Amino acid sequence: MFSTGPTGFRVEVSPEGSLLLRGELDMHTVEDLQARIDGIMVPGQAIVLDLAQLTFLDTSAVHCFIKTCAESGHPVVLLNTTKSVRRILDLVDLEPAAWVFDREGRSPATV
Repeated sequence: MFSTGPTGFRVEVSPEGSLLLRGELDMHTVEDLQARIDGIMVPGQAIVLDLAQLTFLDTSAVHCFIKTCAESGHPVVLLNTTKSVRRILDLVDLEPAAWVFDREGRSPATV
């Protein structure tokens, strides 16, 4: 199951329930992601995003992560974050954090 935005951005739901993101996540495609998150969100459970094939994100993605964290009550868990995407997210200083990276030793069950 997937949705495709006008610039080739895709969101797929994995069998484990995480969302696999492909392409560029920006102000033109973030609504696709937000709609998919809204469709699977369960209050009290973290949303897990696999970013292995995400090539770009802008501040609209940051706003989406903040909204999702506020609504779910948990930081968004980001798996397989590429160096370029991680660099962008490292520039944003949030307290408390709206997302966590998989290599920080946290799993969706403990977030």
